[in-house]
Amino acid sequence: MSRLFEKFASKSSEGTDLGLFISKSIIEAHGGKIWAKNNTGATFAFSLPSAKTRDKI
Repeated sequence: MSRLFEKFASKSSEGTDLGLFISKSIIEAHGGKIWAKNNTGATFAFSLPSAKTRDKI
């Protein structure tokens, strides 16, 4: 979990493993946050500021 959003952080032999890294970069560039929860399956969520909040950043 600690490396989940880093580049190439996967045990899989397929794919580039950049999806979550790119997602996090885009979301944070817009003032948002992304997180994951490990339960019976992976749950991902993110939040973005509203237009009014974003104008104050």
